[in-house]
Amino acid sequence: MASQDSVRSISSDFATTLKRTFVPVILPLLAMWLMFVVSLALGNWFNRTLALEARDFSGLIGILFMPLLHGGFGHLIGNTMSWLVLGGMTSLLTKRFTTVMVSLWLLSGAVLWIIGTPWVCHAPAGTGCVVNHIGASTVVYGFAAFIVTYAILARRFLPMLFGLCVAFVYGLTMLVGMLPMTPGVSWTGHLAGAIAGVTVAFFLTKEARAQRGRASSSGNEQIQY
Repeated sequence: MASQDSVRSISSDFATTLKRTFVPVILPLLAMWLMFVVSLALGNWFNRTLALEARDFSGLIGILFMPLLHGGFGHLIGNTMSWLVLGGMTSLLTKRFTTVMVSLWLLSGAVLWIIGTPWVCHAPAGTGCVVNHIGASTVVYGFAAFIVTYAILARRFLPMLFGLCVAFVYGLTMLVGMLPMTPGVSWTGHLAGAIAGVTVAFFLTKEARAQRGRASSSGNEQIQY
């Protein structure tokens, strides 16, 4: 009986951990897909009215809605896969995933509103070109930069393992994505996401870095003594 209770407890704890870790990652994806389906039904209305338009006050609404909007099925699929992988890694690294995600979401949007190029267009063929920025890749790049920066600053095994994986698998592609090389791709959006990721990781590890500094100082004093 005790053994069965132990198994149930382990199973319950595992299910709770999975729920806590991955539900916050999946819910925004469901919102993206819902917005995409509704947008198709409304003739791309969301992408015309809720996108981010750099340095235009009417485009400020895009800071909130831009990551939910996509210009086509391929665009959405690509961001979905990267969101699951990089968002899942981020959620495994920190119990404050929602705080990290919201911070990346808002900060990357704010930076993009300031630095964004005005010539990016994701409008589907035949619907007319709308000069705007849409897509979740700002937050995706934020996840990637957060993981790598967190690994460097936290100096723990799991973050360092994840950081190496991200650098190896995504590094070159993401570096190219932050350069004005591909027409129709918001390279400034990618750059804004990376800036947000580094910034959020820096502030999130502030306490850990302070503790490590105190421990190092204490160790030095003991050696000198």
